[in-house]
Amino acid sequence: MNTEPARRLRAAALPASVLALTGLGWADLSQHYALDAGTALALGLARALPLLWVRTRPLLAYGVSLAASVLTAVLARPVSAAEPWPMTVTGLAAAVALLVMGGSRLPRRTCTAMGLALPFVTAVLLAALPGRGSWSGLVTVVIATALALVAAEVLRDRSLTRTRLAEQERISETERTRRALLEERARIGRELHDVVAHHMSLIAVRAETAPYRLPDCSAEVHAEFRAVSGAARDALTDMRRLLGLLRGDEAAARVPQPELDRLPALVLEAGPGVGLEVVGELGDVPATVGVCAYRIVQESLSNARRHAHGAAVDVRLHRTAASLRITVRNGPGPGRAPATGGRGGTQHGTEGATRDGPGDGTAYGRADDGGYGSGDGTGNGSGSGGSGSGSGHGLMGMRERAAVLGGGFSAVAGPDGGFTVTADLPLPAK
Repeated sequence: MNTEPARRLRAAALPASVLALTGLGWADLSQHYALDAGTALALGLARALPLLWVRTRPLLAYGVSLAASVLTAVLARPVSAAEPWPMTVTGLAAAVALLVMGGSRLPRRTCTAMGLALPFVTAVLLAALPGRGSWSGLVTVVIATALALVAAEVLRDRSLTRTRLAEQERISETERTRRALLEERARIGRELHDVVAHHMSLIAVRAETAPYRLPDCSAEVHAEFRAVSGAARDALTDMRRLLGLLRGDEAAARVPQPELDRLPALVLEAGPGVGLEVVGELGDVPATVGVCAYRIVQESLSNARRHAHGAAVDVRLHRTAASLRITVRNGPGPGRAPATGGRGGTQHGTEGATRDGPGDGTAYGRADDGGYGSGDGTGNGSGSGGSGSGSGHGLMGMRERAAVLGGGFSAVAGPDGGFTVTADLPLPAK
């Protein structure tokens, strides 16, 4: 359990154990070992108090408690032969607790040495002060020590296993995030290839036709046009090879890349409650920026449908001379409570990064902008219709697309439980 009451209970366990052992030790030494109340209380406290720092200084805590037990054995005289000596019941309980808790935090050899010290000290006291106790008590001490060593070994192995598991999970999460990032970059590269290849083809065609369109040019100019055309065609060949590496074994998609003029149809397919506002002229926006903007809107609508189905969604594109600003804002889904504190984002899950990989389609998000997912791990979104076919890994995919163009990206949860995605894509100067 990781709840606050459980943490408080664990924090109070050791002080409560110290109080219990101190009280029981005081009563035991006063009644069964002919010690005055003050001495009994001091000895009981000295044996139990090291429990408070056994987690940070296990050797010191065990040594202090064992020394207090030796002093107790020297000063105490059992009132009858039935009382155990030199290790009293409460003294042995404190020693066993310290051995289990402290030994589990130390190497196996050190823990074993600590355990052997207890029966050794017991045997020395029995031999040095004969007549106070029976040697049969040594058997009890040996058995208790053996059980404590076994318990310490189990706790040590459990702690080591949990540490290794946490490290493996961290490594797996890092690799999963890296793999998803590479997949997303490859997807973006495949989409941009079509746009760049179109421009390279235009360069080659214009260079080849220039001698026919400009017959008055000299032979040197015609040769230069032929060189430009050859270089453009070589670049196209290299780009096709690069695209083959990006696609790997995937079949090449035979569909045109989306453009901004398809945004109204995308919004219409998203269903009622989705509005589109366009400020400025989008006709001359470069194709690379248009593909990026379309995919960001598509991904945002897909996640709004998935995580806040039925909520109103506003899509706004504002074109200026320097940039294209995209804003997609959705309200809270039906039955969703407004976000409070550091948790937010009804559309996109709780604030903070999710760890699910591409296999289940959950996206990766940073703690400062909330994580949310889309897609089914293959590049398709979870929604239906055109708007539901998200093409990337949620926030990570949109952030990567904006970064490719040198733009900015943010995704924040609103106080009403909604979510806002904003991207600023720079436009080339005319």
